[in-house]
Amino acid sequence: MLTDTSFPLTTKVFATLSPIPGFMQWLLSKLASQSKLAKAEDISRSSADRSGLTFYENILEPEEERALIDSLGDLASGKSGMEIMLNLLTPTSHEWTNSDKLLSALKPPLMRLCARYLLQEKKRGKALDSVANFHLQNGAMVQRINWMADQSEKGLNQSAGIMVNYVYRPENIEEYAQSYFSKGHIHSSYDVKRYIQGCRGADVVPNGDSNEIY
Repeated sequence: MLTDTSFPLTTKVFATLSPIPGFMQWLLSKLASQSKLAKAEDISRSSADRSGLTFYENILEPEEERALIDSLGDLASGKSGMEIMLNLLTPTSHEWTNSDKLLSALKPPLMRLCARYLLQEKKRGKALDSVANFHLQNGAMVQRINWMADQSEKGLNQSAGIMVNYVYRPENIEEYAQSYFSKGHIHSSYDVKRYIQGCRGADVVPNGDSNEIY
């Protein structure tokens, strides 16, 4: 852990820079299943019509899908944004990291979906990500997600290079740990919470400098 010396010496705030080991596994599985379902349903209607289909979820925002399609130009060849994203992220060569245009198109959905993964995706009421679960049960909050913080092969394979800061504030540790243990509440900063504002499934309650995600 790192000590943030910008805070008064009477209160030490500890922060981590942590991996997100399950993010890409979750994301690629989600992209593959939803792309397959879309094809099976022979979807040719608008995104608004698609949302009414049982079990179908376009996990991309309209502007994110447009940016991905535009980034490939003619190579998109009628593919959906999710198909494009899946095709770009699946190869272990990570060629997308060498293109400024692709990086620009992929950053918004990857950061948003990473926030969703950390704050909303759960197993038995607790964070799906193992590292997140460890820190949250010990009283941390999700402070910030960092783009391209780990560009190693392992980092790209696990989390598309994204890492997360967990922060421990002594005055909140017991409260946060208890609310997570008993109710599955995840405390996060506004900087992280804003990525998923308006997303279904997030009940966000203002709480000082943080927010609870149910």
